[in-house]
Amino acid sequence: MARRWDPKVRERFHRLLNALAKEFDGRIEGINLAETSCEVRSGELSPKGFTREAYREGIIANMKAMRQAFKRSVVMLYANFMPGDWLPDQDNGHLRAVYAASKELNVGVGGPDVLPYRPGQMNNSYHLIRDSGGRVPVGMAVQDGNYEHINPKTGKRVTAREIFDFAAEYLKTDYLFWGIEEPYFTEQTIPFLKRSR
Repeated sequence: MARRWDPKVRERFHRLLNALAKEFDGRIEGINLAETSCEVRSGELSPKGFTREAYREGIIANMKAMRQAFKRSVVMLYANFMPGDWLPDQDNGHLRAVYAASKELNVGVGGPDVLPYRPGQMNNSYHLIRDSGGRVPVGMAVQDGNYEHINPKTGKRVTAREIFDFAAEYLKTDYLFWGIEEPYFTEQTIPFLKRSR
């Protein structure tokens, strides 16, 4: 993971975003920043300069820089979890601050993993993603392992239809990025997408 809390690393990253925008803004549908979730060790193994607040501010600074660089393409951040927050019990406002900034900056939100009704996601990012729908673009990624998720409402492994319905109806997703994990992609995703045309 990049040192998002480090101003020197951010400065270089912002230069990269500006260079990419000069070449691709308006020529690509969108650009997405990696997920916010990370695990940082404390004590002697803690990275130099890391604080939860600096991490949050670094993410917001990257959102601003990306929005300023890309004026025509969709700009999005996968905001799923933040160090120091585990909602609803441990709420230090870090994840909520990122979502507030996304609305202010018109930066889309979403996340990796479409895991219908999984408690960790439901308590943390999913309700914030849902509340963002219609205000900013929302994008989700169906990733490796998602088809192995057991839907707590049915007690069964999810299907492509359930993943799609949850993303579209509950999360209000504008963009759904399908992974190609086999055998699920060939056996479920492709037939589902063909039927849905």
